[in-house]
Amino acid sequence: MKQSKITFLTSIGSGLEYYDYVIYVIFAGFISQNFFPSSNRAAALFATFGVFAIGNIIRPLGGIVLGIFGDQVGRKKIFSATLLWMALATFVMGITPNFATLGLAATIIFSMCRIIQGITCGAEIPGAATFLLEHTHEKRHGLHFGFMTSTVGLGSSFGLLVAWFLTKILGNEAMSAWGFRLPFLFGGTLALIGFFIRKNVPETPAFLAMEKTERRYFSIFSSGEHLKQVAKTIGILIFPACFITFFLALPVYLHDIYGYSFSDIYLAMTVGSLWTSTLIPLFGWASDSLIKRRTLLFITVLVFVIFSFPVFSILGLKTRLALFGFVLFGKTIIAAMAASYFVLLPQAFDTAIRYTGTSFSYNVAYTIAAFTPLLMNYFYGVVKQPNYIVGMLILLALITISSTALLRMK
Repeated sequence: MKQSKITFLTSIGSGLEYYDYVIYVIFAGFISQNFFPSSNRAAALFATFGVFAIGNIIRPLGGIVLGIFGDQVGRKKIFSATLLWMALATFVMGITPNFATLGLAATIIFSMCRIIQGITCGAEIPGAATFLLEHTHEKRHGLHFGFMTSTVGLGSSFGLLVAWFLTKILGNEAMSAWGFRLPFLFGGTLALIGFFIRKNVPETPAFLAMEKTERRYFSIFSSGEHLKQVAKTIGILIFPACFITFFLALPVYLHDIYGYSFSDIYLAMTVGSLWTSTLIPLFGWASDSLIKRRTLLFITVLVFVIFSFPVFSILGLKTRLALFGFVLFGKTIIAAMAASYFVLLPQAFDTAIRYTGTSFSYNVAYTIAAFTPLLMNYFYGVVKQPNYIVGMLILLALITISSTALLRMK
């Protein structure tokens, strides 16, 4: 099978699964009303984002367990199964009765589905990264990974587009009553279709070659060198993970602090996600031929550190131009980072531990990032200091800059 076709089939599944994963946080406001009711909006959002955090906390466990199976029985089997599990969990979330109908059982069922999403997502994107690294030529990794990552961004864009369209057509009352369920039902159905598409992708040559040799089980915890690589890759991912999660939780932040309408926010974020999906392949191509990936990541994060406070300050203008300018700046930073770290991550590990190492590092970083919405809610909802959010992101950016400089590639 041609490398371009493999990349396409891999990417479609990843985009669909990411759509299923992000719609939870996109519709957090409506979910909190239906499954985590409270007279205090901040408390309801804390509960909703708390379950989001739990779903991410479980990701390293899912990533390392499924990663071990991926290193032992094959990338393809695990890579296909994750999409099926995600589809089923998402569909059930769409049909679960709310708290008013089913009581605490509704909250438990919805939360358990979110945890299943976290487990499967723990192996999805790391699996896609491992799959593409072992299927495509190293001189074209940036372009292939750029396409895959852009479809992940399109999955997010699609979720935001659905949110904008539904809130525009139905309004908040209908969305809260039943409209928020439609994206889950639609996403579960699409992911099931993606599962059948993904089943046609062949196993990677690197894994098949490894199977022919006499080998024993290797663990990412079996040597100090492996652990150092894990620590460095987590450091590289920590700012991108937190910044991307920050953007997922942006609707509530922009609405509650600056008073932007949800309709304008969803539109701006949809445009921003489409912008990101366009830029990522271009940055990926540039990382193949014009600039080293580590250099691209280093410069991008440094640009954020330098310009973050001025860019955040323009939100105070409370105009559509300010909103779109802020979103496009952030999405450009995300695009450049994604074109870099998605390739650097699997490259940091040997074939025998690549799926496990990639999954564990990726998911530990995103587990930490899962607390970003909670901290955001605390900083602006309790402490009343939204500037603390910018300071937190700058500190995380400095960790990524340091880790990028120290990473040793395989």
